[in-house]
Amino acid sequence: MSTSLFLAAALLTQPFLTSAAVMVTPPLTVPAPSLPSGDVGFHEIMAGRPLAAINRIEASELARQGDPLALINLGTAYKMVGRKDDAARLYRTAASSDDRYDVQLANGRWIDSRRAATLAIARLGTDEVLALR
Repeated sequence: MSTSLFLAAALLTQPFLTSAAVMVTPPLTVPAPSLPSGDVGFHEIMAGRPLAAINRIEASELARQGDPLALINLGTAYKMVGRKDDAARLYRTAASSDDRYDVQLANGRWIDSRRAATLAIARLGTDEVLALR
C-alpha cells in the first residue's frame, strides 16, 4: 500500500504530459503596464486617424523601447496608411519580443501580446483594424 501511495505522490509532482508525451506549459504572461490608451494611439486608430496615431506613438518612448503594445498599434496605423511592409516588420518584432503582456482588444477581449501580433500578421491583407488598449 505504501508503495502505491509513494508512486501516486511521485506522479502528481511530475509536469503534466499529453498522450504524445509532450510537456504542456501555460504561457507566461503578465498584465500590460498601466498606460493611458492615448499613449499607444488607441483612440486615434479607432477614430480612423492613423497619421495622428503614428505621430503620438513615435513621439513616445514606447515604440523605441520595443513595447509590444506600441509596436502592434504602430503597425496597425502603418497598415492603415498603406505601409504594410513596415507594419509586418513591427508585428514580427512584437511577436518575438521578450516582453509579453495580456493586452485588451478594442472589443474588450484580453489576449496575449504575442498572439495579438500573430493575429495582426495573419490579417495584414485585410481591412480589419486591430487596435490594443
